[in-house]
Amino acid sequence: MGDASLIEMVVIKVSPYLREDRPLLWLGEKDAERPRLLPIAIGEFEAAAIQMPLEGEDPIRPISYDLLSSMLGRLDIQVRQVVVHAVRKSIYYARVVIEKDRRIKEIDSRPSDAVALALRTGAPINVSRELLDQVGLTPLDDELDVEHTLDRFYEFEPQIAPGPEATLSTPLTPEVPDREPEPPPSPEETDLGPSLEREVDELSLLQSRLEQAVICEEYEEAARIRDEIESLVNKSKS
Repeated sequence: MGDASLIEMVVIKVSPYLREDRPLLWLGEKDAERPRLLPIAIGEFEAAAIQMPLEGEDPIRPISYDLLSSMLGRLDIQVRQVVVHAVRKSIYYARVVIEKDRRIKEIDSRPSDAVALALRTGAPINVSRELLDQVGLTPLDDELDVEHTLDRFYEFEPQIAPGPEATLSTPLTPEVPDREPEPPPSPEETDLGPSLEREVDELSLLQSRLEQAVICEEYEEAARIRDEIESLVNKSKS
């Protein structure tokens, strides 16, 4: 696959989709004025592993992608690029292209694993032009930034099939409600009060830190955060 048939992408964000345990990896064209987006459904562990380098966070102990990156470096194996090149039956396929002693090898990979490794090795993330033309999410003329395109995606009925790497493979269709929408809640019903809002935000942050600690096998830290969560929950009940 030649360079002309590839488009370099960047990781825009990792966000939840449908449920908190079904995150989406968003890739966007790197050098485009109106970048097309490619959403890929990934697992929770992979999402956390991708989020860490994006936020500049280093685990106390290396997780599997850190270990793999270190091993490749010690063996003098360079990751030249990763390529998301195909989608079949709603499942994306990727390759990790490595070089050793001037010999190029291509290794089959899930997109999430390939991206997590690329972020740790500084390798470019590419998508085949044909694939992006086929399933890329194109911004509308009135969408001024990437966030507007992301917001539009979430307004449509989900078309994601089950599976660890399932993603958009059919055109999105507008969601049609089967009954009249319920009236929005009154301000009195939605106003949690500043104190309760702070507790909700703190709880969400602690839960995120707990998930990361478990993924990184930092069990002492996880136990400490769990105790903090229990204390906060008990405080909110009193």
